[in-house]
Amino acid sequence: MIESLAQLHTVRMFELPSYARRVVRLARALGGGALLLKWLGRRVSAVNGAAAGDMLVCNEAQLKRGRHLHLVNGFPGKRVLLVRDLVDARFVERMRPLFDHIYSYDPVQCEHLGMTPLEQFFPFDLDDARQPGTARGDGAQKPLCFFLGYDKGRAQRREALGQELAALGCDIDFLIVKDDTSQESGRYFVDTGLSYEANLAKANASDVLVEINQPGQTGLTLRPLEAAFFDKKLITDNQRVRDTAFYHPDRFYVLGDEQRDLREFLASKAPAVAPDTLRKHTPTGLMERLLQDVAPC
Repeated sequence: MIESLAQLHTVRMFELPSYARRVVRLARALGGGALLLKWLGRRVSAVNGAAAGDMLVCNEAQLKRGRHLHLVNGFPGKRVLLVRDLVDARFVERMRPLFDHIYSYDPVQCEHLGMTPLEQFFPFDLDDARQPGTARGDGAQKPLCFFLGYDKGRAQRREALGQELAALGCDIDFLIVKDDTSQESGRYFVDTGLSYEANLAKANASDVLVEINQPGQTGLTLRPLEAAFFDKKLITDNQRVRDTAFYHPDRFYVLGDEQRDLREFLASKAPAVAPDTLRKHTPTGLMERLLQDVAPC
């Protein structure tokens, strides 16, 4: 993503100096050390060359544990928070004083918690995603179906879907990561997940991607975008894929709202996705939207 954005903008990762963790530990030993953390936040911004005309973009995973709030506080420019997962009102209210804009990819969550809706984005532009040699073959081999995700009480449904796909002649690569909702072992359980890079490699090497979202999630995940950018099929329980500009029934099979036989779907050939329909889901499209909304000084 950084490489894609750097083609048109000055983009860099926010680097922490080696002493930052020691200062945070000292602040905690002092019972909070608010002044020390305030100094550290400003110092880190200075070390990174941050100025009033810059924009800091964070995601909620970096801030849920409160470890980097002092860094956000010390940043001199505009601040943007991208919420990818489901959060609660307490988290949003805690973040609201720190950021100029808080976005979420889930429209219902935006409505309930007062965040700004944002289109889900893929970390690569289309040309980078569709590199030569990513296809699996001429279609003569069995379709390979890939799933990766935490249990979150959905293992039984995924197990059943995996068995159904196997009965239809598919190869199954399901990785269900155990969590505190896991009640029993299954054939697809694993103890740990994969890095995002390894996840993308498996997705790109597969024919069919699978997702079953957690209850209450209504926005797009990255899986529909992986299907569109990597030219794969997707089996999903999220009916909102029907509302996307890149939807086609030969590419997306919506569980619980089937309009066709699953075997027929697996055998079909999806038409190519028009690049124009994906632009707003690229890093370039994301940055255009943020710059338009935030208007750094």
